[in-house]
Amino acid sequence: MDVFEALRTRRSLKPEHLLPDPVERAKIEQVLEAANWAPSHGLTEPWRFIVFQGDARKSLVATVVETMVEDGQPPLPVGDPRRTSVEQKMLRAPVTIAIVCAASSSPKIIEHEEIISTGIAVQNLHLAATAIGLGGYWTSGKKAFHPKMAAFLGLTPPARCLGFFYLGYPKGPIPAGTRKPWQDKVSWVES
Repeated sequence: MDVFEALRTRRSLKPEHLLPDPVERAKIEQVLEAANWAPSHGLTEPWRFIVFQGDARKSLVATVVETMVEDGQPPLPVGDPRRTSVEQKMLRAPVTIAIVCAASSSPKIIEHEEIISTGIAVQNLHLAATAIGLGGYWTSGKKAFHPKMAAFLGLTPPARCLGFFYLGYPKGPIPAGTRKPWQDKVSWVES
């Protein structure tokens, strides 16, 4: 698959649209290598990835459940519908990758640029996954940005979690996508 086809056919496939079948480690490594070729200002390469597979996903899910409770409140009990929903959703995909931005401490590098570079790395990962027949989905929100998640992942500032990428084989055909014309989003400034 060439890059233009990967760009046009890449879709965000939520965990419920992925098969539970394991993904070969060689394929996971292949998409992580693609991520590693993202550009970064000052060649800082701020992206970091933590890969969860098998039962290791359960500890990640337990931490997500902890982020759903305010400090000082009791934990969500087993059987609580909110807890059950998170467990079912997050354990569907065979691979969950924590997306981390370890921003440079150099005063020449703006954190905003580091976050963008990490996002580009995830796009590379997603395009590579598409090219080799895998599907994926980037999710974020309170669970990713919570201090309990940072502690669980072993992050110290300025490193921070930017979300999670679910990875697996698509359950069915990839849906067609649509975009508004690119020409409507471009202005030309010429002499």
